Amino acid sequence: MDAIVSARVPVAVKERGNATLKELGSTPSQLINAAYEFVLAERQLPKAREPLRAAGAQKRALTSQQVEKIRAALEAMYVGPTVSNQPFNEQLNKARDERYARFA
Repeated sequence: MDAIVSARVPVAVKERGNATLKELGSTPSQLINAAYEFVLAERQLPKAREPLRAAGAQKRALTSQQVEKIRAALEAMYVGPTVSNQPFNEQLNKARDERYARFA
C-alpha cells in the first residue's frame, strides 16, 4: 500500500518544477520517490545549487525607526507581574490607560 506525502512548497517553485518534470516525462510522485530513495541510500539531502526562495523574495532589514516603533508598541502592550489584590482586568485597564496616554 502506498502512503501520501504532503509538503509546503512556494507556488512559483511548484509551478516551475511541475513544468520541468512534465518536460522530462516525469511526475511529482516520481520525484518524491527518487528523493526518498536518495536519502535512504546516501543518508543525506541532495545538495542544492542555491538556497530556494519564492520568486521575487528577498531578505530585508528593519530600519532603526521600524525597530523603535515595534519596541514602543510591544512595551505599550506589556503589563508587568501582578503585585496587588486588584483584579487583573482593572490592572490591565490602568496600565493600558497609562501607557497609551504617551501616544495620544
